[in-house]
Amino acid sequence: MKRILLLTAVALAAFLTGCNKPDNQQQGQQETVEVSLEVTDIADNCATIKASLTSGSFHGARIIEMLPVADVPAEVLESEIRLTDYVIENGSEIDAMPYEKTLTDVRIGADMFTAIIVYDASGRAADAVCVQWTPAGLPDGWSTDNNPGELGEIEW
Repeated sequence: MKRILLLTAVALAAFLTGCNKPDNQQQGQQETVEVSLEVTDIADNCATIKASLTSGSFHGARIIEMLPVADVPAEVLESEIRLTDYVIENGSEIDAMPYEKTLTDVRIGADMFTAIIVYDASGRAADAVCVQWTPAGLPDGWSTDNNPGELGEIEW
């Protein structure tokens, strides 16, 4: 009986010392990944999207470059969790950061929505940012060239 208790105690001690317990300090030092997003140079039916990491390392990202705000469900704009899910479903992959792209043929008349999420080392979405912006420029078909003249010059 003593032999069984002794063997059980040794086995239990070996099992407990062999476990690799995570250190509390290592858990607290998990890398924080954050991103900044801005839409600049909004003029002449163009806009430039710029995204860059403000902290952490790049492990992947998804972006929605331009979408009319009217097409985005209202709850997406109110919750970061829903925003993250929406970008995962509707966004496109980014290969590297910083990211910069100039959009052309931007139609005026409706506010636009741009959003990005970045992933951490474990593959989970770490940060989500969205920007609403208003395009500037001329409506389709309007031109500043070939002006027909003033109304007073036209003979009726």
